[in-house]
Amino acid sequence: MKPRAGSKALIREINEALVLDIVRTQSPVSRARITVQTGLSAASVTGITGKLIQSGLLVETEIAPSTGGRPARLLELGREGVFAAGVRLSATEAQAVVVDLRGDVVATHSEPLASTGPDDAAAAVARAVHTASGNLESRLIGVGVAVSGVVDQSSGLVRHSGAMGWADLKFQVLLEEISGQPVIVDSYVNAYARGLLFDDVFKGREMLIFSVGTSLGAAVVIEGRIQRGFNGAAGGFAHSRAITGPGPARPCHCGADDCFETRGSLWGMQRELERSGQDRGIDPDVDSSLIADAAMHLGIGMANTAKVLGPGQVVVGFAPEADLGTFAEQTKHAFVGQYDHSNTPPPSFDAAIADPVALARGAACSVLAGLFTASPTG
Repeated sequence: MKPRAGSKALIREINEALVLDIVRTQSPVSRARITVQTGLSAASVTGITGKLIQSGLLVETEIAPSTGGRPARLLELGREGVFAAGVRLSATEAQAVVVDLRGDVVATHSEPLASTGPDDAAAAVARAVHTASGNLESRLIGVGVAVSGVVDQSSGLVRHSGAMGWADLKFQVLLEEISGQPVIVDSYVNAYARGLLFDDVFKGREMLIFSVGTSLGAAVVIEGRIQRGFNGAAGGFAHSRAITGPGPARPCHCGADDCFETRGSLWGMQRELERSGQDRGIDPDVDSSLIADAAMHLGIGMANTAKVLGPGQVVVGFAPEADLGTFAEQTKHAFVGQYDHSNTPPPSFDAAIADPVALARGAACSVLAGLFTASPTG
């Protein structure tokens, strides 16, 4: 069969990604080790690493102990060759970070939004990235942007964002026109998941990752890869319907009633306060019943999802504003309680604070992922 056009370039790109990923996860590492790990010839590894050193993606570091021949130079990722920007976009600000090839944050900047209109939001993202990157801007390889809601990463389409008031918005195209940079748009929870996976702590794991804040989100991770679904909407937890008791239905911003978004998100809890005539923020001491109800619904919903997928680990990232007293502990208690009569023990349940910088870093890691996998969608 005649090889398709560009196949040699594709093979070269894949081999470079293989080499970079081994250096990323095992550095400092020798060329001989890379040869064994990849199955490539020693000549190919020498050629690939030489090119990557020339481009600044790799650097030679310490000398390996000699085994009788010429001492080998070890390799690690370069810190000055390329950078990626990431932005966590909310209704009030664009929090930008710049990371080096190792995923370490080297600069940050927060830019206020004039409004949640797409043009204003895109302009704020561009300003935040420009200010954060400074003299590094010419070495950016792209911008990752995390948006609350349902996002099809492959097309850059924001299908629905209640926080921003958007539906079916081609935000990636708009951002690329304004910023002049390649852009990857994803949901908060997938950006958070990408940041966790980039650090290689959860390599090869089956996981469910949830985000809890103004909105809710879920990411499905199988063998260390984020699953997107055929339409990019895998992990649609927020707008699954909650099982509720007596009482009036709670309308959701998506148009349905009684979504988990109306029960467990800060937006949902805030709307419930407003419906009861209380124009104020959520108070952990005063609103203990409201928070307990939200935790119960979240824990049950997360457990139901976990029982279907059978992950080994569940990670829940609570936004700083969702750090409401014992909210996280009550959610975990409700989750674990759903396994009291199960044939299997509950998966590990870990709660953490997912602050704006962590989400922005995860969005930047989505850009870096393309260098290590030859595809940014993993």
